[in-house]
Amino acid sequence: MRIHIKTFGCTANKADSLRMRQLLTASGHTFTDTDDSADMVLVNTCTVTQTTQRNVLKYIRSVSGAGKQVIVAGCLPAAQPDTLEGIDCRTITPSSLEDITDIAGKGDSEISPSSDSYIGASMVEGVTGVVSISQGCLGHCSYCIVRQARGELISRPIPEIVNELGSLIAEGARELQLTSQDVAAYGLDTGDRLPDLLKAITTIYGDHMIRVGMMNPFTVLDIVDEVANAFKDPHIFKFLHLPIQSGSDRVLESMNRKHTVDEFKHIVQTFRQKFPHIILSTDFIVGYPTETDEDFNATLKLLEDIKPQKVNITRYSSRPKTSASLLHDMPDWQKKERSRTLTNSHHSLNRKLLQKKIGEQSRILTTEAGKNNSTIGRDIYYNIVAVSENLPLGEWHNVIIVDSTTTYLIGSLKKDFLLD
Repeated sequence: MRIHIKTFGCTANKADSLRMRQLLTASGHTFTDTDDSADMVLVNTCTVTQTTQRNVLKYIRSVSGAGKQVIVAGCLPAAQPDTLEGIDCRTITPSSLEDITDIAGKGDSEISPSSDSYIGASMVEGVTGVVSISQGCLGHCSYCIVRQARGELISRPIPEIVNELGSLIAEGARELQLTSQDVAAYGLDTGDRLPDLLKAITTIYGDHMIRVGMMNPFTVLDIVDEVANAFKDPHIFKFLHLPIQSGSDRVLESMNRKHTVDEFKHIVQTFRQKFPHIILSTDFIVGYPTETDEDFNATLKLLEDIKPQKVNITRYSSRPKTSASLLHDMPDWQKKERSRTLTNSHHSLNRKLLQKKIGEQSRILTTEAGKNNSTIGRDIYYNIVAVSENLPLGEWHNVIIVDSTTTYLIGSLKKDFLLD
């Protein structure tokens, strides 16, 4: 059977989609890049905001209405199964991915895997492999519906993760993304912690780079020095994704975030002391029900103070069965206004940060094809660098930065130069 997989949401969802694709491949199914040419559509869903949920349901109804067999996976059937009433589909949750072969049935030519690793490893897309190191989290954020879908923390054993990474490298992966709902929470249920995992995986031989995924401040706080030291390994991108959500301690307390602004700044400072050019990525929620003008101004000030290069800005969206849904929501126009203000401030800041890199020499790992025969690469800080040449993926190239945009750098190949 020809299957099209449509994935919404985070990197963890991408990892789940790759896992299901691997299982379905082993059952003899084939895949197509478009839903038009598919017999069955597997929709891996996200429901983090109302807008996302609306877009996901619109897509599910469109493929179902087109007469396709539909399987709905991910957070929507786990947290909000009632939203799928009246839609002709079958469902699977993140905790039961192994059931996908029973739900989809057998394909045309079942493949007999030579070993358990055949169906145990995620697949490589291009030269990028994604590995989920744990499921669930320890947070109880007042606005978050994801916990309802992903549940309590369950960490995978270190040897299992090491074996999977080794398999991905053998398949040609050069960028390895570690993902979870909270990477820093890894091992809090087993005794091993993230530094232990990073120490183990950086011993894997090969010419590859590892991107450590999102870490919540409250779970990384007690191991911040050990994690920062682990980042010294040349295989790890100097990239820190640390969501703050608000620049106001009062709002953070209302969100039940379990960390303060000063604790967030301490973590950032710890990493920047060791890696002055590390790329900081953070997340903000604007328009939370208890957010005042003063609170929002504190967020703007924090943005200016810490100067993150990558920022994810989300307008607050009430989600069912969360404690924040009981609060009085502010008008949408006010959320949009604050979102626009914060976005403009970030873009202005980012343009200046990236313009300063023009003229610098760097070394990039090519990771994906760009538009018009260009190639996208990443430097050791995970900066996006576009080169206007069609280059093989998975190779290192020397470049000089010749221009920049709001979000990425533009590089030109240099045959010979010396890096400082």
